[in-house]
Amino acid sequence: MIIEKTFRQKFDLALRQTLPFVTAFIAALLMATQTHVPRLNSIMPMLSLGVVYFWSIHRPHLFGIGAAFVVGLLQDLVTGVPLGLGTMILLLTRAGVATQARLFLGKPFVMHWWGFILLAFAAAAVSWLLAAVALGVLAPIGQVTMSAILGIVMFPLTFGFCRMIERLLAEEP
Repeated sequence: MIIEKTFRQKFDLALRQTLPFVTAFIAALLMATQTHVPRLNSIMPMLSLGVVYFWSIHRPHLFGIGAAFVVGLLQDLVTGVPLGLGTMILLLTRAGVATQARLFLGKPFVMHWWGFILLAFAAAAVSWLLAAVALGVLAPIGQVTMSAILGIVMFPLTFGFCRMIERLLAEEP
């Protein structure tokens, strides 16, 4: 009987530790979801960027570079952007944000939001430049800027959802 309980506890812990990756994976899939709103199909919020940003600050040991790579690759495949573009953005986000996590931990939400605003616009600019290099043409910057703005507007929901998942991680099995 003790072995069964120990197995359940180990399974519960393993399941909880995958939640940061699962939330980022779902966010990447949601970015490819088709809507019935005119012109919104080509402009989706940077949801996975917000999720990677959150986990890179709050649980970097559970959301490593490998997780950011897999989520970025999935995002590239489902959204149809040049392969490696989203991957590079999420890898840079994970690497850069995790080193600055101490600046955000214990701070009010508004500090997290300001950090994400700066990150979203930087990611939009880098995405636009990398896409221009990869495709050999300068596309209008409005689409990627709108995607960043939508991500910024959606960030309170993204943050709240990730915070709820983080509380699950803290509970004892």
